[in-house]
Amino acid sequence: MGLFLWTIIEYFFHRVLLHVRLSNPTLQGLLNGQHTAHHAAPRDPSKILVKPLFGVLISAAIYGFLFWITGSAFRSAGVITGIWTGFLYYELVHYRVHMSLTHSPLLQWQRRAHFYHHFSNSSESFGVTTPLWDYVFGTARSRH
Repeated sequence: MGLFLWTIIEYFFHRVLLHVRLSNPTLQGLLNGQHTAHHAAPRDPSKILVKPLFGVLISAAIYGFLFWITGSAFRSAGVITGIWTGFLYYELVHYRVHMSLTHSPLLQWQRRAHFYHHFSNSSESFGVTTPLWDYVFGTARSRH
């Protein structure tokens, strides 16, 4: 369940939060300044991975929400473990596609889709680890 939830969290964060345009520059910088900097310098290793404090704060909020829904610390921990597994895979993939060449067909495919998002159309291909939600929400890479 947590792995599946991760896929929609990844898509939602990338499409909605990290690409939102706000009139308040301070809020804009807090919400997605790091991501904007990553798009400006995609090979800068200091701008690829999620900042630990941000990850911890978001995880605490998600865990609190899960606990509120389930009323069970055990179930919430199980789901958040799956979400973190997906998140750690995302971090691995995101770092690898930006910083190294690979012979893995899966990583090569993920790199093409992610680089399309970076260099051709930042309004498409929001899924880094899976294109599932891009297909569901109509943001899959265009075939021109």
